[in-house]
Amino acid sequence: MSSVFAFIDESGDPNLDTSKQGTSKFFIVCAVIVKEDGLAALKAGAELIRGRYFQTGEIKSSGIKGSNHGRRVKILNEMFKLDFKFYAVAVDKGAVRRDSGLKHKKSFLKYVNGLLYSRLFQNYEDLYIVADEHGSDDFKTSFQSYINKQHKPDLFWRSRFDLVSSKDDVLVQLSDFVVGTLAKIYEGKGGDALAEAYQKLIKDKSLGLVEWPTKYQTYFPRDTTTPGFDEFIHKHALNKAEVFLESNENSAGEDVMLQVCVLAYLVFQSRMVPFKNYVPTKELLIHLNERGFLNVKEQAIRSTIIAKLRDKEVIIASCNKGYKIPCCYDDLYDFVERVDSQVMPLLKRLNRARNSYLLASHNEIDLLKGPNYPKLVSFLEEFNK
Repeated sequence: MSSVFAFIDESGDPNLDTSKQGTSKFFIVCAVIVKEDGLAALKAGAELIRGRYFQTGEIKSSGIKGSNHGRRVKILNEMFKLDFKFYAVAVDKGAVRRDSGLKHKKSFLKYVNGLLYSRLFQNYEDLYIVADEHGSDDFKTSFQSYINKQHKPDLFWRSRFDLVSSKDDVLVQLSDFVVGTLAKIYEGKGGDALAEAYQKLIKDKSLGLVEWPTKYQTYFPRDTTTPGFDEFIHKHALNKAEVFLESNENSAGEDVMLQVCVLAYLVFQSRMVPFKNYVPTKELLIHLNERGFLNVKEQAIRSTIIAKLRDKEVIIASCNKGYKIPCCYDDLYDFVERVDSQVMPLLKRLNRARNSYLLASHNEIDLLKGPNYPKLVSFLEEFNK
């Protein structure tokens, strides 16, 4: 398996007192991800963007001054043409207890970066992380030691971790621009044009955007014309999904890792655009492949992933178009109709076969005789009333 490179940068500050002027409400850490065989092309493409829009300087989100969203959107449109993905963790600092150990800058930065790195290490067997350096030399040393200690390579996977100056790495600069754009939206500083470009960024380039602490809500305002009970359906389904994710995100079992990967993607899609279309099975397979799960078959999506998630009380709607987290009654009815269209014909066929043998054998041959199928007998008795 080829190496995967992750270029890390951050936006925001670690101060939990968000009431202070100039303090960010969110702290976001982002990884721009590329496979080794695409590394040279991505660097070349990023260099072209840097030269065109930043001349001799770095690609920096902060280089787009004020509300000049038009220039940012132009640059994003150029970046959409590049072959990369990103994964990010966004921390709502206002939801973090100010009397916790995270009130200390070093502890906060280590913990939040750890949230991102742990997810990367879980999904890539050969990972090379390049992160933008920050802070004093002592902090850099302690931070690198912390990451190496928490994520030690073993016989099954290996990793490398380097801190670099952003001016020396154009892909760290690319990560700076992506995370800065995420921050614009989270901090409420983006206009309509930027919001549209942001949604395209999420749809085309994101492998996941994790919010911590967990929130059971959508990324964008919901359609207020939709009946109120739909919001309850959506939030309840999100809640059940997030409970499973939080309980199993560190699992080492391959089947559970597949379930976590697919469910996280469905949740992400649902929270980004709650009323979007179903996610096709092919799209899920592509996502799994991008996350390092190769050679997964369509049958595994149905039996090993979706079915097992439903066994764990995760609510997933489905129809012939694919799967989604339900957000309204129509989604639930789609699931009910799908079950009805599959299960009821099978029960009717079984009932006809059973009745045929009962009639022909004068009740001596009963396909469901014995203690093994009491529930099936009860169902079929309803058909015969």
